[in-house]
Amino acid sequence: MIFDNIRRKVFRILLFALLILLLLYAKDWFFDIPDEAEWANSIFTGFPDILYGRLWTLISIIPVLINGILIYKINFDHISVTGREHLLVWLWAVQVGGFSFLHPLSGIHFAVAFILLSYDTLFNIYRNTSNYSAIFLSSMYLGIAACFYSLSLYLFVPYIISLYRFKIAELRDWIISIAGFLVPFYFAIFIFHFLTGNWLYPIETTVNNIIPDSLSAGIAEMRMSQYIFCVFILILVGIKMFIPVKSTGRRINQKTISCIRSFSVLMFFSILIFLFFTPESKFVLPIIFISTTIYLRMLFVIINKNIIANSLFILLVIASAMTLFY
Repeated sequence: MIFDNIRRKVFRILLFALLILLLLYAKDWFFDIPDEAEWANSIFTGFPDILYGRLWTLISIIPVLINGILIYKINFDHISVTGREHLLVWLWAVQVGGFSFLHPLSGIHFAVAFILLSYDTLFNIYRNTSNYSAIFLSSMYLGIAACFYSLSLYLFVPYIISLYRFKIAELRDWIISIAGFLVPFYFAIFIFHFLTGNWLYPIETTVNNIIPDSLSAGIAEMRMSQYIFCVFILILVGIKMFIPVKSTGRRINQKTISCIRSFSVLMFFSILIFLFFTPESKFVLPIIFISTTIYLRMLFVIINKNIIANSLFILLVIASAMTLFY
């Protein structure tokens, strides 16, 4: 596989991911005007209007790389499947970089980072069910994500499902989880009270953002090539689900199974949000890509022949680049 020998050299992994992103962002800098940043589903709506233009599009690469490294860290800390770990960062970059509306710096970049921190912290309670600080912090990170992207509030449901997967949640766990989730909104209320005098603004904005105009599934505002790329990714994920890693003889422990299933639930709920919050739901895609990145990398672990793995990765890069021009 391409550069398998650098799988634990983070600097080189980041450097190659940066090259991929520079390639995919090139259209915004040389051939077209970057899309405007979208902060519509955020309590910071209207505040970051200055974050527009080629400079801020370039800066947005930083949180994309950070999120890739967080996925990489979660794999090393909590998932026992080994091999081709460097692809986690690259597959993440290929997926996110293929959608021009995700290039400008926006709230979803920060929301994804806190969602990843939430799950990274939550997975630490495995075999340490009395680690209430981890429960509080993980739910607080999810609350911060909801401040940056309101639809993240619905991810509290898969979060609770994952919590039950790691321990038998009691009343104390529920109270701690809810308290942690609400803490960011408490501070937001305090800040907006002194900045604007409207202390209800964070609550009103979030509630308005999470109520869909209708409950019928619709089509998000994306180009056909972008939909084709999404279908391609889902097909590869489906192939991985039919070929479990354990069938290859690689060791996989119970914690890994629980973590993978937690990401499966996260992907399922994220897809539901994508379907029912059209047409603006396209910004849920990076949340979906958290889970698809995990599964795609496992698919590459299963593929033993390097020529097939290399060809598939190059095909993914080409398909990602095609979405930017067609």
